[in-house]
Amino acid sequence: MMRTILIVSLGIFITTARADVMLPSILSPHAVLQKSDHTQIWGKAAPGEKVKVSLGTVQAETVAAGDGKWKVSLDVSRIGDGPFDLIVEGHNRVVVPDVILGEVWVCGGQSNMAYTLPRARGAAAEIPQSANPKLRQFTVTSGASANPEDDCKGRWMVAKPETAAEFSAVGYYFGKSLYQQLHQPVGLIVTARAGTFGMQWVPTDTINETPEWKSRIDTMLKDAAEYPAAKERYLPAYRQWLTQNNRTDHPADPALYAAPETPTHDWKKVSLPATLKAAGLPDSGAVWFRKTFTLPPGPVKPAMFQLGPVRDLSTFYVNGKKVNEVTIESMYSGFDVRCRIPEGMLHEGENTFAFRLFTPGDGAAVPSTLFLQLGLERTLFNGEWLAKVEFELPALPAEVRKAIPVRPQNRGTDGAPGYLYNGIIHPLMAATIKGVLWYHGEQDSGRPSEYWRTFEAIIQGWRKGWGSEFPFYSCQLPNWGAKKDVPGNSPWAELREAQAKARTLPNTGQAVLIDLGDEDVHPVDKREVGERLARIALSRTYNQSVVDSGPVYESMTIEADKIRLSFRSIAGGLVAKPLPAQYQPTYMSPELKPLVRHSPEGTLEGFALCGVDKKWVWANARIEGEAVVVWSPTVPKPVAVRYAWADNPTCNLYNGEGLPASPFQTGN
Repeated sequence: MMRTILIVSLGIFITTARADVMLPSILSPHAVLQKSDHTQIWGKAAPGEKVKVSLGTVQAETVAAGDGKWKVSLDVSRIGDGPFDLIVEGHNRVVVPDVILGEVWVCGGQSNMAYTLPRARGAAAEIPQSANPKLRQFTVTSGASANPEDDCKGRWMVAKPETAAEFSAVGYYFGKSLYQQLHQPVGLIVTARAGTFGMQWVPTDTINETPEWKSRIDTMLKDAAEYPAAKERYLPAYRQWLTQNNRTDHPADPALYAAPETPTHDWKKVSLPATLKAAGLPDSGAVWFRKTFTLPPGPVKPAMFQLGPVRDLSTFYVNGKKVNEVTIESMYSGFDVRCRIPEGMLHEGENTFAFRLFTPGDGAAVPSTLFLQLGLERTLFNGEWLAKVEFELPALPAEVRKAIPVRPQNRGTDGAPGYLYNGIIHPLMAATIKGVLWYHGEQDSGRPSEYWRTFEAIIQGWRKGWGSEFPFYSCQLPNWGAKKDVPGNSPWAELREAQAKARTLPNTGQAVLIDLGDEDVHPVDKREVGERLARIALSRTYNQSVVDSGPVYESMTIEADKIRLSFRSIAGGLVAKPLPAQYQPTYMSPELKPLVRHSPEGTLEGFALCGVDKKWVWANARIEGEAVVVWSPTVPKPVAVRYAWADNPTCNLYNGEGLPASPFQTGN
């Protein structure tokens, strides 16, 4: 008697006893399958086992190969969207409920693609109205692998207020826009991972065929293998250095500093983030910081305090109770410190947050943004804090500083070239997809000269693996960091230039985000990012009449002391968008800064010129018809132009559809 299994849970190939038919986790409840005439269904069974697949009125049969793998192709282009039961029959019968047909897009990259909807601007209003049974997301939760995998971990979610918090914000707004225009279901497969290099996503066969890339794997594997022993050597050596140089910690009772009732009349007001030396505090030793904040009446939501990478030892307290500690064993300066606050520790009314920073060396600092997250809301904790010195250590002589043991770095094998491709992308390659969305590059900004080669290998390698020249639509890095008053070189501008080269490949497109960032590497305006990607897909994949790009530099002509630039994608004409007198450095920062203008004689900002000496100066620029004319009285014989060539440029060239011009440089 044939057994029927209703799939209600997820795992790596859901199985029963013996060699029953098995399906990968992406073919699970609530799945979205690409609506096409060649939609693939696949899995495992006993070698030689006959397998029958049906979806609605469409059926197909096959026989499992010698390794147990099987695959069928279904023409589902002429049936409805569903929902259907996906039924697979062999020795057993597997039923996957609530499967629909629509448009399936892979959402890859790093943290700005993984960035979830609750963190995005407008989330509090969007999430309550997010219910849409035709918009779904599969989040891959597997990690890196040394070998190409056939399956991955993950689950499908249907968009609704209870699940929307787990959706990629960029993916959600992309999918919402597509659904509104196409009236077809949209499936998002999120494969993004924070803090990743492009090399980790390149197919391993490409890596192995490239000697210098293969050597990186070998070096990384060697370092990972040697790390445990290196750490064992480091810890006693570091403790010995502390003892020999009288730098050991001798903490006082934390209640004297962290308890809510602690008197603070003799504490010093400081502004964070900052180096302690700049704040008038000791460069080494133990210093306490505390801040009070008030919660309104009502249920207290799940909370987390976060600050950027701190290379010193630290202990964190909420209302006098310890919630987290960074020790010699756990300290690693590459990651933010996140303190999850246990339920019941916060209460309505006044609360006290305190942390102790112990710096045995020197250069003590709280280097980056601090914030408290309560449910979906973030509150910036930058600004005024109270500080008190517990004890100060004397300055380090140069020879003692040089003798500080160097902490070994454990990046493990997750960062090995090709390993994320193996564990996350390769398992999906049997799936029929419409295309790929890609938001990546921040981690590679220190190596812009090689990013194009990596990016090209990702695009071509993924297409080869899928056997399809599918659309590959990417995001150019947004503006980021502090603004600079002097034009010059910029690693982020160089990385954007490398990303822009993808436009030369067929069936690609790029969303320019040069106006959507701020001083935070994770800007919050993810709605516009998703909608700009949707414009590209609607125009180039779905053949709708949609403007999908801002002005793109095409050519230049030198006219005596001026340069005339021509552009394509100027729908509605070239526009100098008005600039405000002030700008907000980050979404969470309430303090506005004055916006400094550099082109007093022109209507456009963001242009720079140079002569044969390659010395860049700010330039005036104005729109003349379908061209931009650039000049500077200090460069009588210009040879090249740059536009928006900075980490965080001030720039305002758009087309009539409100889309920004892509940054560029000429003549170099």
